[in-house]
Amino acid sequence: MGLINLQRGPYVVLITGREAVGTIGSSTVYRVSATRVVRVADDRTPSGFDAADEATYVRLLENALQTPSFYFSYDMDLTCSLQRQDSGSNDVFFFNKYLAEPIINAVGSQSVFVLPVIHGFFACKPVEVRGTRFNYVLVTRRGRYRQGTRYLSRGADAEGHVSNYAETEQIVDFSSGDQMAYVQVRGSIPIMWAQVPNMHYVPELRIDVNASHERFQTHMTRMIDEYNEVVAVNLINKVKYEKPMGDAFAALSAEMKSPQYHYVHFDFHKECSRMRWDRISLLMDELSSLNTRFGYYEKKASHVQRQQLGVVRTNCMDCLDRTNVVQSELARLALEWQLRSSHVIEQTESVSSFPVLRQMLNNVWADNADTVSCAYSGTGALKTDFTRTGKRTYMGALRDGRNSVERYVRGNFFDGERQDSIDLLLGAYRVRASRPFAQTLSSEARALVGTIYVCLFMLAYAFFYPRNHSWFGVSNVAFVGAWCGVLCLVFCVVRAKHTAELVNWPRLVAHPMRPQVIKTNASIKLPIVDRWLEPSAQS
Repeated sequence: MGLINLQRGPYVVLITGREAVGTIGSSTVYRVSATRVVRVADDRTPSGFDAADEATYVRLLENALQTPSFYFSYDMDLTCSLQRQDSGSNDVFFFNKYLAEPIINAVGSQSVFVLPVIHGFFACKPVEVRGTRFNYVLVTRRGRYRQGTRYLSRGADAEGHVSNYAETEQIVDFSSGDQMAYVQVRGSIPIMWAQVPNMHYVPELRIDVNASHERFQTHMTRMIDEYNEVVAVNLINKVKYEKPMGDAFAALSAEMKSPQYHYVHFDFHKECSRMRWDRISLLMDELSSLNTRFGYYEKKASHVQRQQLGVVRTNCMDCLDRTNVVQSELARLALEWQLRSSHVIEQTESVSSFPVLRQMLNNVWADNADTVSCAYSGTGALKTDFTRTGKRTYMGALRDGRNSVERYVRGNFFDGERQDSIDLLLGAYRVRASRPFAQTLSSEARALVGTIYVCLFMLAYAFFYPRNHSWFGVSNVAFVGAWCGVLCLVFCVVRAKHTAELVNWPRLVAHPMRPQVIKTNASIKLPIVDRWLEPSAQS
């Protein structure tokens, strides 16, 4: 995959395992199944070297590489859609570009030693409809710029790159060699905004519209240059918490004077409330004329018959759950157009007329939704019961509740380190002589964390050794209730005063909207707690 410089010098990132997962035309696509980070032999110890920090860098890099979502091909460039295969590697989706740069600089981008790798999703399913055989291929390419985790990477940067940006291409690959492809895009709302983790279920929303004009224009102009025409479909709520985001998006869209840019706001939660998911058809009808004009890419007998002339860019707040539902519906409509134009199905038939095809399509798109969601939020997607079955279920709603709780926990207590892993892999942070992993908490924060450990210990003790040998005895219930009360009180104090310290913030690239940390009596030591909280400071 390439090289990366850490404190002690260069390390080689190797692909040591691969698995063939399908084909596009005659090109085999492989999933990376194993990687290895190997230090280039060098006995020198540079000034400022810290063994503990070096081990942490290596661990972060290995964690970033463990995701089972890297794909490559020796015969075609997966960073480009079928329509752009002759344009050279797409810099946005060349996920290992930072790692490959030393090799590119040494031997050139066309060398056999340069292997473009994408991060995202790939599926290839053989299908037969009325005697016609084809492979249904779905490829999602995640962008390498402004990449990160859900609450720690939002909006657009100064260069117009947005968080959770991804291109999804649906390919109908006939055994005759004919190919059809339909491309969609998702990406965070292209303004300067953030949801600042503060241990509340709904984090604090911050928007800077004044700083967003140039970012918005840069992003949308780049998309028009890439895709010719763009319709931005905004799925967020028009009321309450999300309303300021929608107002800002609409205002900036109104300033976009290009006839190649279109804006549609569809309040997904309002229109599809109370399980009325069939009302997505209202949005499909609204997009119908534009989507028909955009068309799709088609190649027959090695000759291009038509090209896709525009793209639908879909977003919600996370660009995950609502976005997945809408993109899967657009893909279904595109597949029907493609199969009808190829005379595989009749003009009056749809995907629903073929249960096996419909189930395959639903499952592939649900798998794609889960993969993209895991990469950004750390959990599977919400609303996949609709994507898989075509209807919303109460069991699906319960699963969504569980995933929402897990997202809350990850977003507040675990995603900082995951953000560090991504920043290191993609070159957003370049290692230098510093101690980014050292931290010093205020004495009050130390005491609060120590109290949390004590509470958890006492609750565990009450579970394994209940008083009077009865979990539900009065004395044991009172004991558990008292410690639960202390735990809740401590949590409230932490949430009110210490989120700047105790939320799991990234350490390599500072979050621009992290609250300022105010420390008092930081020199006071709590020996037992210190050993738990600051192992790096003790090394």
